[in-house]
Amino acid sequence: MSETPRPWPQADLESVPHCPVCGSAERGLLYSGLTDRVFCVADGAWDMYRCAGCSSAWLDPRPTPGSVGRAYETYYTHTAEDDASMLPKSVVVRQLHAWQNDYKNARYGLQRKPAGVGGRWLVRLAPSLRAKADAQCRHMQCPPIGGGRLLDVGFGSGAFLKAAGEMGWNAHGIDFDPKAVEVARARGLSVSCASVAELAVQENQYDVITISHVIEHVHEPIALLRNLYHLLKPGGLLWLDTPNLSSYGARRFGSDWRGLEPPRHLVLFTPQSMIGALTTVGFQQISQHWHGMTLFSIYAESTAIAHGKCAQDVIDQVLPSPVAVIDELREMLQPMRREFLTLSARK
Repeated sequence: MSETPRPWPQADLESVPHCPVCGSAERGLLYSGLTDRVFCVADGAWDMYRCAGCSSAWLDPRPTPGSVGRAYETYYTHTAEDDASMLPKSVVVRQLHAWQNDYKNARYGLQRKPAGVGGRWLVRLAPSLRAKADAQCRHMQCPPIGGGRLLDVGFGSGAFLKAAGEMGWNAHGIDFDPKAVEVARARGLSVSCASVAELAVQENQYDVITISHVIEHVHEPIALLRNLYHLLKPGGLLWLDTPNLSSYGARRFGSDWRGLEPPRHLVLFTPQSMIGALTTVGFQQISQHWHGMTLFSIYAESTAIAHGKCAQDVIDQVLPSPVAVIDELREMLQPMRREFLTLSARK
């Protein structure tokens, strides 16, 4: 990890004096001089402000839309989320993975391998494991007879798109990353290199839209939500996942929290500000879900950051810290303090 990052070019910065979520000008400095300590590839030192109105936080100044791509050039991998080759070599972790596969195969109609015998029953007895498996399948129900249309915004590796197809959805994905599109097409997935704004010229197109860890990366989050609302059919479902600025992890680690990830994360939400944004756009029947099994990796990476390392240096850590175990249990009882905001809402 470099000691002093090079500055982001002044010509490629833009000022953000008002909250990107609610528009308020009242704010306070939350963190100063943040650097990329997650993937350790992006230049710049960044200030983050917190809105006095809605409690969201954002970078000011931030990279311009035309320059922010430099922060993504070498950090991203295109390996599937459910690829067993990415798991640690621990026999225990691999067994848990196999049990989760059996659970997902039974509940969601998938065909994951290896599938551990009895996982469909054992996982139901472990709340964290069950919550993680359900979140990986994005709490989807069976599609309507004849198949429903599902859009995955920012599909990344394409793992969920593949799963959605197995569930019976007519699933399509969009991403701004041409390499991600190329890799996904090679896997036989229906994807395109496009933005939500480009699709939103036609309304009422999808029964379900999912967007996982994308909204924190965009410059205009409310405009994004409005376009998603526009694309959904009446009664359609939005499923969204994003880091929670009010989480146990955010409070415990402060400026070392892995969820900050400057300058790729431009805006961070609290439960109140995210629900407020969805309501403002017009969404109803907002429900919160539990992601499960998130703190073990997040806490390990945040601890690495606190000790001056890159978060990715501990990506294969197997044993969780006692603090992570305790907070994982606390999350079950405190939805507003969960590491991720995992929400669904209806148009």
